[in-house]
Amino acid sequence: AARLQSLAEPGVVVVAASTRRLLGNLFTLRNLGRREVKGISEPIAVWAVEGEPASESRFEAVRTARSIGFVGRKAEIEFALSRQQLAWQGQGQAVLISGEAGIGKSRIVAMLSDSLAPGTHRRVRYQCSPYHTNSALHPFVGQLERAAGIRSEDAPEQKLDKLEAMLALGTQHVPTVTPLIAALLSIPTGERYPPLGLSPAQQRRQTFAALLDQLEGLARQQPVLVVCEDVHWADATSLELLDLAVDRIRGLPILMLMTFRPEFEPPWAGLANVSLLRLDRLDRQDTRALIEQVTVGRLLPGEMMAQIVERTDGVPLFVEELTKMVMESGLLVENAGRYRLDNPLPPLAIPATLQDSLMARLDRLAPVKEVAQIGAAIGREFSYALLRSVAGRDDLTLAAALAQLEEAELLLRRGVPPDASYSFKHALVQEAAYESLLKSRRQLLHKHIGDVLRDKFAEMAEIEPEVVAFHFTEAGLGETALAWWRKAGQQALKRSAYCEAIAHLGKAVAIADELPDEPDRMIGRLHLQIAYGRALRGSLGHSAPETVAAWTRARQFASDIDDPIEMAPIQSGLFNACLTHGELAPMRELAEAIMGAAERHPQSPVATIVARWTSGVTCWFAGEYLNAGIHLEQAFAAYATEPDPATFKASTLDLPFVIMRFLALVLWPRGEIDRARQLAGAAMDVAGKQRALARANALVHKAVFDGLCGSRLRQTDTILALGLARDHTMPLYVAAGTYLNGLEKWRAGDRAAGLAEMQRGWSLLHENDCYLCEPFWGLQIAVANAEAGHVDAGLDIINELIEATEQSGQHWLDAELYRVQAGLLSRRHSPDMSGAEDAFRRALEIARRQQTRTFELRSALGLARLYSRSGRAEQISQLLAPVLAGFDPALDLAEIKDAQELLTQAQRWPDRHSHAS
Repeated sequence: AARLQSLAEPGVVVVAASTRRLLGNLFTLRNLGRREVKGISEPIAVWAVEGEPASESRFEAVRTARSIGFVGRKAEIEFALSRQQLAWQGQGQAVLISGEAGIGKSRIVAMLSDSLAPGTHRRVRYQCSPYHTNSALHPFVGQLERAAGIRSEDAPEQKLDKLEAMLALGTQHVPTVTPLIAALLSIPTGERYPPLGLSPAQQRRQTFAALLDQLEGLARQQPVLVVCEDVHWADATSLELLDLAVDRIRGLPILMLMTFRPEFEPPWAGLANVSLLRLDRLDRQDTRALIEQVTVGRLLPGEMMAQIVERTDGVPLFVEELTKMVMESGLLVENAGRYRLDNPLPPLAIPATLQDSLMARLDRLAPVKEVAQIGAAIGREFSYALLRSVAGRDDLTLAAALAQLEEAELLLRRGVPPDASYSFKHALVQEAAYESLLKSRRQLLHKHIGDVLRDKFAEMAEIEPEVVAFHFTEAGLGETALAWWRKAGQQALKRSAYCEAIAHLGKAVAIADELPDEPDRMIGRLHLQIAYGRALRGSLGHSAPETVAAWTRARQFASDIDDPIEMAPIQSGLFNACLTHGELAPMRELAEAIMGAAERHPQSPVATIVARWTSGVTCWFAGEYLNAGIHLEQAFAAYATEPDPATFKASTLDLPFVIMRFLALVLWPRGEIDRARQLAGAAMDVAGKQRALARANALVHKAVFDGLCGSRLRQTDTILALGLARDHTMPLYVAAGTYLNGLEKWRAGDRAAGLAEMQRGWSLLHENDCYLCEPFWGLQIAVANAEAGHVDAGLDIINELIEATEQSGQHWLDAELYRVQAGLLSRRHSPDMSGAEDAFRRALEIARRQQTRTFELRSALGLARLYSRSGRAEQISQLLAPVLAGFDPALDLAEIKDAQELLTQAQRWPDRHSHAS
């Protein structure tokens, strides 16, 4: 260095070629040409350091300086640039870049990014991680923290200030949006913002909207390049948000680049604004060109070149790493712009695999290899602060080791220590460093990392307990790991992130199964199994085999527990599974067992409520309306006897609202119209305060209730139910929501589209093995078919439904099935009036036996209309008058008004039959 500096002007720093390569674009450099330097035999190229940093960040500058040029991808880059031009014109595009590990996905993204003029667009980068595949919105959290410049050591007020400043770039509604994003980033808002007061489902939906609005707000100012790397590691919630984003960008100047490995199947492929780029391996010619770029134009010996081409098999990362390994090996001597071998190429000097090549490079970095191994155990990315705590080294030693790993191009850095974060250049580099650890050393490292996260990075551990759980799992500390997996699962359940909850709780269940059976563990295992059952129910539905298996297993754990509070959620879960399947026999068997258990605990309101609820719903299902009402009223009344409502919330899954919904379905057919409407409405009023599953259940129940009453469905409710189900991956409610949205459209006059959507929803319900309310679903489709002119098709559906009820025992809608059957028989091309009259009489008989006065009125009205077609006025009066006497004439019910009008008309007609006789 002293010899070089002797060439410089006063105050100017001079560097050689090796230092110039390391500096890259960090400084402005002036080429001084080749100069003679004392002690060096030949003139060398030197540069003078002249100016300030020439790039936007140290990380970008170093990456750009060390990147190898691109070969063999001209067509792919040109295609992607054509998509960029469309995007910048306001036709938002997503380019999906697929390829195996090391094929160059990240590099093509970098090349595309570098080809865009600085200052003409904004960049947003999401990085998915294999350690966070079940951490909801992890890539978005990381991007927000980076964009806002939030550091872990910042005080909450500082974090909020930075967050507000960042959000202001894309929205004018900072006060509204900040609390949502602060909650996502686990930043306390203190007194600056009031509590959100949202249900998990509402908070999730509004957070999604805020993130998408922020992206759109940025795009309204200038084009945006969105990069999302390693999407194959994205968590389920992030994939849902990306799904919405791909649709949202259609009319915006946004280009999305998403990279993933071939095993990932992108759900967006085939959409109009989505293109797929598959990166193949390089051919031999391009492989040679890449090798020459790594050697900076110096030719390798032919034998060595041939082996590298053969061994690397066209994988760019392997080509680059293997060539660097050879150059670092000491086998080559540079001479006149070429490399030559001083000795014959020794056997196995060139590793056969990329893993071997990376291992060889790490081994040559023996003094700092352990730092790379510790980083690899932490993850693909890690902070300087966490590494320092785990490694236990002083700053000087650690910084030197990290600098050496950077120089070897194994690590990339963002920021400056102690605020720096590091990432392995490629996942395969991390894997190589990790695989070089002995198993015993790995376990000790993971335990140490878990301890450090728990004890020194408590805030991070609270936000991402699954990361702590992972390290304790890898450390072989099952019991400790189980507690953290359970914590992660419970957090996910609170956010209605059911897929993530299933993953976390599933790991906890698997660990619990490996632990010795001890009495003090059984209650914990039971609670864990119940939480797992709730997660499965939320995602897959009540009757999915996995859900039923989870509840059945919980019941086995509870076989020795005679505690009604512990048993309540298990009994409710199993009963809901039977109910969704739509078969009476297993429902009745389970309801009787639950009632027997309740009789052993006469003083327990919880036991009484669950027993009366299951018995009441079983009776309703079977068409036993009187008993159903008695049981459900008793269940509802039992809530008043428990002083602590939290007991019910924890043990019986918010049953008061479920009971209200079923009671409304019982009371309306029985003629208690006003109270039924009041209960149905009250059950909806509280739904907004519940989690996603309960809210979806409330919306569907209310729509079924309105459909049963013949009312117009509220489009906002049906769309909300469908959106909620899709947001939270609840296939059963997607099916019901699809059907009900179609029914709303049909009743609003959009007959063709409505019927098509109803039929699609009905098929989805069957695919999810859901036959609860099967008569209702089918009856509406039968009526819709008849209105479309397909009376016989509608009649076939009704006949099949009637036959199915005999097998299932689901008789709660029998009167309506026969009434509609009668109406369709009278509307056929060749009307069957005798058959229609018999069907109406059968409907009346069932309604009277079941004491469903509203259904009786409907059937009587249908039969009276049949009589009116033949002028049988006296029979109309005899039929309608006694039925109408049971209703308040002022009651707001369309059937009452129609019956009164028909009765008045009939009383003015002469009886044709009497006159004829």
